Amino acid sequence: MGRRATLNRDDWIEAATDWVATHGVASLAVEPLARALGVTKGAFYWCFTNRDELLLAVLERWEAQGTQAIIALVEQVPDTAQQARELIRIVTRTVEGRGADMPRPVRLQYALWSAAADPLVRPVVERATAARVGFLAETLRRAGLDAGTARDRATLGYASYVGMVVLRVTHANDEAVGMHRPGLVDAYLTMLLAPPPEPPGPPKQAVAKKAAKKAAKKAATKATAKTSKAAKAANTPRDG
Repeated sequence: MGRRATLNRDDWIEAATDWVATHGVASLAVEPLARALGVTKGAFYWCFTNRDELLLAVLERWEAQGTQAIIALVEQVPDTAQQARELIRIVTRTVEGRGADMPRPVRLQYALWSAAADPLVRPVVERATAARVGFLAETLRRAGLDAGTARDRATLGYASYVGMVVLRVTHANDEAVGMHRPGLVDAYLTMLLAPPPEPPGPPKQAVAKKAAKKAAKKAATKATAKTSKAAKAANTPRDG
């Protein structure tokens, strides 16, 4: 009974977050979680109505800490042109670590993406994804890209992040896929912030043909003017 009094909602949410990050969403259940905490199932129901309510609390905290808090932190950077760099720096820092030291946010992110078909998980993941891509696009726009290019780059940039998280989890001991390498932030920013390429011009043959046509037209105009001048001079009466 004494142990039940020491566990509050926050304790259960933290324990459930660890569980999901380690075992996945599908395996989250009240009885094994209570057993892991050394309490009876009855202790759980002092804080939550059922397992789904607990999972929603885990999802809410993940969204608040993994999306909203990061956006608020980046928004505090006074130089808007540097906000994209700060955002990438924070994101790459969150996935540092190797093997057993892999941060919980990385494992939790992967677990939630893997369970995106779950009716409780899907809307939260979709909302977080939209917010992340939208904010990245806004930071790129503030850094000087036009709105369309910024949105395209943000989509590709977030897809790269998703891929890197998957690689970190599935190749936990492979240093080659880690996001902790010193030059990675600069490489990421170069990919996102490089000026868009100039639109392709007409083929060289078309350019040459257009130039020749223009030159011919100019020559014809000049010749016509010369002929007209000569004709006018011939028809002008001479004095005496």
